[in-house]
Amino acid sequence: MRTARTVLGCAAVLAALAGCAAPSGVRVEGRAAEVERPAPTTIAGQPVTVDVVGLLRGDPKVNEKIKFMLSPCESGRYPVDSRYVDVTGDGVSEVVLNVQECRAVTYTAYGYNRAAYVYALPPGQPPAQLFAVEESGVVMQPDPGSGVVLVRGRYRAGDRSCCPSGEETTVYSWNGTAFVKAGR
Repeated sequence: MRTARTVLGCAAVLAALAGCAAPSGVRVEGRAAEVERPAPTTIAGQPVTVDVVGLLRGDPKVNEKIKFMLSPCESGRYPVDSRYVDVTGDGVSEVVLNVQECRAVTYTAYGYNRAAYVYALPPGQPPAQLFAVEESGVVMQPDPGSGVVLVRGRYRAGDRSCCPSGEETTVYSWNGTAFVKAGR
């Protein structure tokens, strides 16, 4: 009986392996593709990053209520989403920031977003604020090479903060000196 189980077990293993086998043996397809996210770069080709919490805290244009929110959440993560993308089309990455309430770190919803910013990161110079929206329910998404898309949740009476009845999308394009509403 024990021998029969062993034979059946081996037959099952061999049958499973046969699905991956070629007539000459096991088929090897090669290494899995390694996908690497491109690092944001400056004109000089060097990676660029910035302490986004320090940047917001140090910017006199940022509302004090927003600065007060810049504390680590229970997870230890700050409630700031940052993306390095060239949104002005000049070949240099800017940083697009969305400031959220801590509960948004684990539960995404329009109502938990509190502000959105775009900062230029010129090589050898301090970051400069290019665009800011300090209101509840906004999410800024980068539109690489041409600007940003600002999405606002639109609420009706009775809507929960997680679930607006609709949304309003506004596209802002870079005109060389400022972000302006685009007619797309």
